[in-house]
Formats: sequence, structure tokens, C-alpha cells
Amino acid sequence: MKKLLLFSVFALAAIFNIHAQNEWKHEIGVSYGIGAFTDINSSYIDGIFTGKQTKYIGAFGAEYFYRPKSALGVGIVGTFGTCKWAGSDKARTKYFSIMPAVKYNWLNREHFSMYSKAAVGVLIGRESEGPAKKTTATFAWQASAVGAEFGSAFRGFLELGFGEQGILVAGVKYKF
Repeated sequence: MKKLLLFSVFALAAIFNIHAQNEWKHEIGVSYGIGAFTDINSSYIDGIFTGKQTKYIGAFGAEYFYRPKSALGVGIVGTFGTCKWAGSDKARTKYFSIMPAVKYNWLNREHFSMYSKAAVGVLIGRESEGPAKKTTATFAWQASAVGAEFGSAFRGFLELGFGEQGILVAGVKYKF
């Protein structure tokens, strides 16, 4: 009888745990991406036309999603990065983007999910070269065709896409 009671308690705990994981409504995450559109534009395209070569650090990102349905998330994505022109300690561009986003999980498992994500918004860039400074605002976007996340409430994730977060994005998130 004790074994049956103990088994029942563990079975109920597992059922409630699985149910709770399917009921996550919020997720927050931080990421790092390589090959962000602004970095590629500043490093390669501008370098071809102006002769200036740049070094970039990549795109650091933060995101929040709310899930009105288990497969659909709506939220906001922000990125920050900087490019430094080679040969000058004072010439650099810093950029920040903020983009409303939508995310669709097309494969949901207990410890593994796959998704696609799209975001559009604004990018604010600040160029400085010595005393001259220039601030610009332009269109920003991110399209991640394939994303995979793994873990429980704390999850690691990888995305393959293009835009302000980068071509290859990796990070961690917390779902609650």
C-alpha cells in the first residue's frame, strides 16, 4: 500500500509538472549574435566603398515574449552593438534597436522546442569621429527561420536567421 501511495504521489507530481510547463506565459532571454545586418553593412559594404575597415563586437540582445497561446508569442526584442573603424581610436558607431516581435513554436516538447521568429522596428545609430557626431534612425528587422531551445524553465537556445540580432544567435532564457 505504501508503494502504491508513493507511486501515486510521484505520478501526480509529474503530471502537474508537465502541465505547468505547458502553461508558461512569459519568457525573458539574453543573447549574442554574429553577422548582424548593421555589422555586415559597416564592416564589409562600407569598407568596399570607402576603404575603411571596421571591427565589430557582435550584437548583444534582450527579449521578452508573452504567450497568449502555447504556440504563439508576442513580445519585444532589443539589440546593442558597436563597430570601430580600424586605424582610429575615436571613430566608431554604436547602435541600438528595439523591435516588436512575434514567435511561433511549431514543435513543442517538454525539454525541446523549435520555432520561427520575426521582428520589425527601429535602429538608432550614433557615429562619432573625433568631435563630429551624427545620430540616425533607420528600419530594423530580424527574421529567424529556425530556432531551437532546450532545457526546462531555464533554456539555452540557438537561432539561424538574418537581421539585427545576427545570422547565428545563441543565448539563454527563462520561462515562467
